[in-house]
Amino acid sequence: MSDANNARNTARLFALGVFVPFGAAYLISYALRTVNAAISPQLTREFGLDAAALGLLTAAYFLSFAFTQLPLGAWLDRYRPRRVESVLLLSCALGCFIFASANTSTGLIVGRAFIGAGVAACLMATIRTFGLWLPPERLPAMNGYMLAVGNAGAIASTAPALWLLQSMSWQQMFVGIGVITLMLAAVLAFLVPDPPMTADKASVTKGSPAAPAGWGAVVKHPLFWAVAPITCFSNAVGLSVQGLWAGPWLVDVANMPPSQIGSYLLLISAGMLVANIAMGKVMTALILRGVSGPWFASVCCIAALLGQLPFLFSWSANPALVMIAFGLTHVAGNLVFAALFPMFPAEVRGRLSTTLNFLMFGLGFLLQWCIGLVVNRFPAGAIGRYLPQGYETAFVIMAVIQLTIIAWTFVALNKAAPRKIKA
Repeated sequence: MSDANNARNTARLFALGVFVPFGAAYLISYALRTVNAAISPQLTREFGLDAAALGLLTAAYFLSFAFTQLPLGAWLDRYRPRRVESVLLLSCALGCFIFASANTSTGLIVGRAFIGAGVAACLMATIRTFGLWLPPERLPAMNGYMLAVGNAGAIASTAPALWLLQSMSWQQMFVGIGVITLMLAAVLAFLVPDPPMTADKASVTKGSPAAPAGWGAVVKHPLFWAVAPITCFSNAVGLSVQGLWAGPWLVDVANMPPSQIGSYLLLISAGMLVANIAMGKVMTALILRGVSGPWFASVCCIAALLGQLPFLFSWSANPALVMIAFGLTHVAGNLVFAALFPMFPAEVRGRLSTTLNFLMFGLGFLLQWCIGLVVNRFPAGAIGRYLPQGYETAFVIMAVIQLTIIAWTFVALNKAAPRKIKA
C-alpha cells in the first residue's frame, strides 16, 4: 500500500512540479516562435518590409536557436536541465524587451535572435528531464502531451493574440511576455524538483564530467542519418509555414483581410495539437507491439508531404481545410525524439536531442528565409502583396527536395536496422 502511495505522490509531484512549469515555458517559446505570422501585416506596414526582409527577420529566431543547440547538448548532459533552461530564459526576456523597443528592422532582428537563443532549451530540457523521470515506454505519449502544450502556445499566438492587440500594442504585449518569462526562469531555477537519483541518472548532477562517448555516439551512427533527414526537413517545413508564411499566403492567395487571418492560423495549431497527442499514443502502442519507432516516424513524415499540396497548387477555395490538413500532417518530425532516444545511452541523449534540433531549426531558418526570397520575385500590384505563383514555386522546390530525401530514407533505413547503441 505504501508503494502505491509513493507512486501516486511521485506522479503528482511530476505533474505539478515538473510538467506544469516546463510546459508553461514551452508554451511561451512556441507562442513567440509563431506570433510573427499573426502580426506580420503590422510589421510590414510599420517597418516597410518586403517578403525577403520579413522572412529574414522572422527566421533570425531559428538561426540563433539552431546555433545555441551546439553547446546545449553538453550542458544538458552535464548539468541539471532545469537550471540550464532557467539561465537561457533570461536571454528570451531580454529579447522580448529589445523587440518591443526596436525602431528599425535591425532592432527587430536582434530581438528575435535573443529570443531564439533564450528558448533553445525549452523543449530539449523538457525531453531530457522526462527521460530522467519516466521509463522509455512512457516517453512517446508524454512527449506528445508536451508538444500539444506547445501547440496551445501557437494557438495563443493567433486569434487570441490579435484579440489582445485590440486593447494594447504589440510592443506592450512583448514586454508582458518578457516579464512572465523572468518569473518562469526563477521558478525553474529554485522551485522545480530534481528527479529521483539512480545510478544511470547520476550524470546530470552538477559538475559531473561529460559523457565519454560524446558527439561521436550520435553523428557516427547510421540510424541517425537514416531518420534525421526526413524528420528534420519535415519539421522545418512546418516551422517555416506555421511560423510565418501561412499568414501571408492567406492574404495573398486566399485574398483574406489581415484582420481575419488569426482564426485560420489557429486551425494549424489546433490540428498540430490533436496530431501530437494522437501520434504519441499510437506510437507508444505500436512500439509496445514491436513496431520500429524509427520506421513509424519516417513513414509519418513521408505522409506529411500530402499536407503541402494545397500550398503547391494554390487550393484557396477552402482555406480552413488547408490549414487543418497542414496542421494534422506536419508534427510528424517531432516523433524522431521518441523514436531515437531508446536507441542511445542516457549519457548522450542531450547531445542527440540538440543535434536533431540544430538540424531542424537550421533548416527552418533556411526555408523561412528562402521562401521569402522566392516569393519576393513575384510581386503583385500593391506594396507588400505577392502573386500565388511565388508560393507555388517555393513549395515545388521544397517538394522536390523532400522526394529526394524520401528515396534516401528507404535505402538508409533498410541498411540501419534499429538497435541499441553501445556507449
